[in-house]
Parts: sequence; C-alpha cells; structure tokens
Amino acid sequence: MSSTPRAPLIFVLFSLIVSGSSRTIPCLDGCKCDLSEHDPVISCDGLGLERFPLPHSSPLRGFHYLALTCNDLETIPAISMIKASFPDLQGIDVQGNPRLNCTALAHLHTEIPVLSDCEEDKPKLQCDNLDKNCDWKCRALTKLKEMWAQFKDLVNRKAKEWQAEETIEAAKNWFSAQFKKFKVAIGELSD
Repeated sequence: MSSTPRAPLIFVLFSLIVSGSSRTIPCLDGCKCDLSEHDPVISCDGLGLERFPLPHSSPLRGFHYLALTCNDLETIPAISMIKASFPDLQGIDVQGNPRLNCTALAHLHTEIPVLSDCEEDKPKLQCDNLDKNCDWKCRALTKLKEMWAQFKDLVNRKAKEWQAEETIEAAKNWFSAQFKKFKVAIGELSD
C-alpha cells in the first residue's frame, strides 16, 4: 500500500466530471471514444483487455480521460509513451484490474492522476456486480467520496493526536464547502 498525493487527483476529477452533450464512436481495441464537448473520454471498461490500449498510428488528441476498469491489465506503459499516445490525457481509471502491478503505478502518480484499487486491502469495485447505470463519471465521484471519507477520518485522528481540533475543524469546513460546490457544478445538488 503506497501513499499517493490526493489533491491533484481530486482537482482533476473535479474538472472531469462536468456534463455535456456527447457522441460515441468505436476506437482503439474495441473501446468507445466519447466525443463530448466538455470531457472527451476513451472508455475501455469491461473488455477483458490484457494489455494497455495504445493507438496504432497517430496519437489520439483531445481525450482527457482513459477508463480501463474491469479488465485484465497487468502492466501500464511508461508515462512518456502514454503522453505521446494521448497528449491531452488528464486521468486514468484502472480500478477492477486484479492482476495489475501496483508497484509499477507509482511512477504515474507524479505525472497523471490514476484511480486504482492499489490503496485498498480488498478492491471495492466488484466487476461481476458492476452497476450498468454508473458510468465512469459516477465511479470517479464514488471514488472521490471514498477518498474524502478517508481524508476526514485521518484528519480526525491526527487532530486528537496533535490536540488541534479547532484548526482541523476549520479546514474540514472549508473542504466540505468546496466539495458542495463541486457537487453543484456537476449537477448533483442545486445551489
């Protein structure tokens, strides 16, 4: 279990989860490229992929997110190869890949946010029970909520250790307000 920076991931997820009109076309190795105006995504969920999909000829430009949940990936290419193949990529989701070498993901976290099961003792995403109504945006929001709960738990424990409850409470209130704004931005709440 490795410690990874959470703040960049939270801000990328925030920027990625915005609704917009979309059009989906086939691309890569059976994946679907969502050409939405706000957040173009390449969705390769549940395809049984054993290797990381890369374009065969020219780079795929304009896609912000690569969803690779519930596959059979074992390794992830070097970040230089990923960025050359997907120059506009802002995040990757590899949850639900039980054979994935988590140690190899460590190099990615400094360059691009990655959603994975690597921090979990037991993966929470159950691919055989995957909710068909919960797309990549829904899964990203669910993961963000889990990370927020873990963060709040850690802050509470540290506040008691450091006897700094008042300062910590102010920080929690600020983060809660930001999270509410985030939810309003994606249309889950009304202002």
